[in-house]
Amino acid sequence: MRQNSTIQVAGLGATNGTQVTASIDCAGYSFARILCLGNTNAGLHTTTTNNKLEESDDNATWVAVDAAAAGTAYTPSSATAATTLAKLVYDVDLRGRKRYLKVTFSTAATTSPSIVADLGLPADGKTTAAEIGTAHLAAL
Repeated sequence: MRQNSTIQVAGLGATNGTQVTASIDCAGYSFARILCLGNTNAGLHTTTTNNKLEESDDNATWVAVDAAAAGTAYTPSSATAATTLAKLVYDVDLRGRKRYLKVTFSTAATTSPSIVADLGLPADGKTTAAEIGTAHLAAL
């Protein structure tokens, strides 16, 4: 059975950076898992405005998603997280949400921050490499 989702590398931060922001077009999907990653053992930045999720219908006017900002949904810790773990994951039910999500991800120490989105439960099936957001597909 093949997974029915699309993968987007939504944002790549600078080498030795601490923050990256990405806008994700969620049109046609019912669920999003957004992974905030870093290549060093950095923890999250503890200032509440530095890690947040916002939504928009026009990809320009952003409104905070209730209870999805640090300090409202979770209390960020500056404790380091291993490179084998995502620093932060958002699981978002997209039903009733606006079309676009904007993620701001900040770490407490320099890393190469990145944001990857796995958009699932599409209205139309996704079966080709291009449709699922990859250059190559190995369907076993």
